[in-house]
Amino acid sequence: MFKAQTLRRSFSLFRRVPSSTIIRSAARDGHENVQIQRVRFKRRFFTRPRMIGTTIAVATTYGLWQWLDEEVEEELKEDGKQIKRVKWRKPSDDDNNEEEEVEVEEEEVDEEEEDEETGLIFFPTGLSRPKRKEFYKGSDPEWQEFVKIAPDRQRIDRIRGELISMIRTLAVKNPSYVQRLGKINPNAGSIWIEVRFPDGPPVEYERPGYELTDELNFRKTTRPVDQMHHQRLENALFPTAVATAVYADAKMRALAHWRGFRKYMGWEDERTEKLVKALAQLSSPPSSPPKSPAPTTASSTSAPPLAPSATADTQNKDASSAPSSPPSSNPITDRFGNSLPDPTKVPTMDLSYFRRMIHKNHRHVHMHPPRGTFMVSGLIEIIGERAKMTLDVAAFYDPKMGRYVMLKAKLRSITDYKQSPKGGP
Repeated sequence: MFKAQTLRRSFSLFRRVPSSTIIRSAARDGHENVQIQRVRFKRRFFTRPRMIGTTIAVATTYGLWQWLDEEVEEELKEDGKQIKRVKWRKPSDDDNNEEEEVEVEEEEVDEEEEDEETGLIFFPTGLSRPKRKEFYKGSDPEWQEFVKIAPDRQRIDRIRGELISMIRTLAVKNPSYVQRLGKINPNAGSIWIEVRFPDGPPVEYERPGYELTDELNFRKTTRPVDQMHHQRLENALFPTAVATAVYADAKMRALAHWRGFRKYMGWEDERTEKLVKALAQLSSPPSSPPKSPAPTTASSTSAPPLAPSATADTQNKDASSAPSSPPSSNPITDRFGNSLPDPTKVPTMDLSYFRRMIHKNHRHVHMHPPRGTFMVSGLIEIIGERAKMTLDVAAFYDPKMGRYVMLKAKLRSITDYKQSPKGGP
């Protein structure tokens, strides 16, 4: 009934409240059981004094770093100057001319400093990005090559002829083109080809970051990035094709559920119901009248009934031939086996429309032509026995290599020689 006073001690090594204070508090409360619970108030991490102190420390460190960097640059400039002593004679009327030494500061250019220091480790600070657009100068070798090719009409005609013969040869060797157009004549058809020289080299890509040099100093620099790697990374980080396909598929499914809900609520239009019924009647096979007797054929003639003994023997054979199910030792399976779903029959989702939209909106890797190439584009007509086809062609020719390095072709139009009416005779 009567319990002694219990003084709870915390698990900390330092007791914040002395025992005498606790005893006096217990006496003041009538020597009853007093439960003391320590409470800890957690301060916020981002407080105003802490943020102000952090800002001041960062600003001071940045200013000190800039000041030290300027001093180091001045010391390097002073070290680059070499003091050279030059002896020169002071002109005088006497024969004994005195020689004086004069200190002349001469800036020494180190060949090693001209070359870029090779970095040990590169620390990227962001994603790849395109460089600033550049243009060809009149002194560039690529532009000088373009100036030589432009007035040479024979070479231009030869370059155009190579593209035409290459496209028509590929069409002749392609079995799908031959099947659609018939036998292809590689020497027939109209052409329209033009040559265009670019204003500058293709766009290049870079990645910013900091580099650790041989002298264990950090410097801000960039590293070149391949254009294929840049475009693949962009497609992975910004999957617009997947987002568009997901939106289109979700929209189609939502519309299908909405139509079903309208049909369930009776909001469907009468014209739509009549159209659905007409399509259902056209798709269903004609039903035979129930009162007409079925025709008797050799396959439909019924066999005579078996004797009772023969029927029993047949049932026994069927029962014996049926595979006997093994007895299950699990009582849960015996009790709930019929109500559980079959694991082999997994419900699947129709993703054909989703795949079709991804294939439609997928952005393929678009490679830029190499430096020093020019574009040869136009329309090339391919003549076959049954139809003719026009291709929109764009190719890039390298004058140094003397051949085409990139080729793109897409179908512009196809026309059959014999066209039948689609509405019927």
